[in-house]
Amino acid sequence: MLELININKNYTSPEHSLHVLKNINIKIEQGEFVAIMGPSGSGKSTLLGIAAGLDRADTGDVVLDSVKMSLLSEDELAKLRANKVGFIFQNFQLIRTLNAIENVSLPLIISSKLNEKEIKQKAMTLLEKVSLEHRMTHFPSQLSGGEEQRVAIARSFINNPKILFADEPTGNLDSKNGNAVMDMLVSLNKENNSTLIIVTHDPKVAALADRILEMENGEIRQRPANSNLPSKKKPVQKKKGKK
Repeated sequence: MLELININKNYTSPEHSLHVLKNINIKIEQGEFVAIMGPSGSGKSTLLGIAAGLDRADTGDVVLDSVKMSLLSEDELAKLRANKVGFIFQNFQLIRTLNAIENVSLPLIISSKLNEKEIKQKAMTLLEKVSLEHRMTHFPSQLSGGEEQRVAIARSFINNPKILFADEPTGNLDSKNGNAVMDMLVSLNKENNSTLIIVTHDPKVAALADRILEMENGEIRQRPANSNLPSKKKPVQKKKGKK
């Protein structure tokens, strides 16, 4: 479903050049759930943006669903994302002049042939799933950070994406809403055989994945199989003292 081949990304300023991604090679199969972990500044969000076609690599290729993205124009990339990709941004990226239901509806308004009533019904259903049925007509400025995150998550589901990228999807949520969101993400992954790629600092979220990739200093490595599961240590046997 997704392959990154020798991806490099640099950010250059007059003072210095920062090599953010260094020869990244990843292959992710359709239906796979992959978690990406690593310290802040290791390149995780940059990698996610390039993989989703929101940014361009300096060198290398990204192949998404058999399409080499470097060969696409900006309009073609936008069409690909609208039809196949969902993205949950860490900073939400809600449109401030649209209310919750309008923000969730927007991807379908732009790309689908559904009528207004059908789109609104899908958006309402998704907002209900993230427990925001009472906030549908509220604007982002009237929502808490956690509520904005849930609107962004509902929006990412509206086009039934073949591949969903999520940048810290539970980072602004309490445990109850975080669990509900992860249930939605895992359900989309399993029931629709969609591919799920999550950047997270939360080991509980990463433990749900099929595979964990770790980033450090712009480089990536894969954890050995099952290393994301808690280790089962044998209880320490206390020596019996003499009576």
